[in-house]
Amino acid sequence: MPKKSVRQMFRKYPDVVTIPQVCEMLGVSRNYAYLLVKQGKLIRLDLGRIVRVTKSSVIELKEKSLQKSENSPV
Repeated sequence: MPKKSVRQMFRKYPDVVTIPQVCEMLGVSRNYAYLLVKQGKLIRLDLGRIVRVTKSSVIELKEKSLQKSENSPV
């Protein structure tokens, strides 16, 4: 899937997204989304006790994931 397609998929989301939005975008659980943040795979923005993630980091992670799946043998 071309990079432009991933960006098109997520165009309706704001530049900074919530954890529930990350879950929706990546199709992962809430716990896994927090794990991705903790591992530094998603860029975290702290607003007090509220955690937000940059949409660009979600797009980058999705592109890397798709690239790996395209390159892996079936």
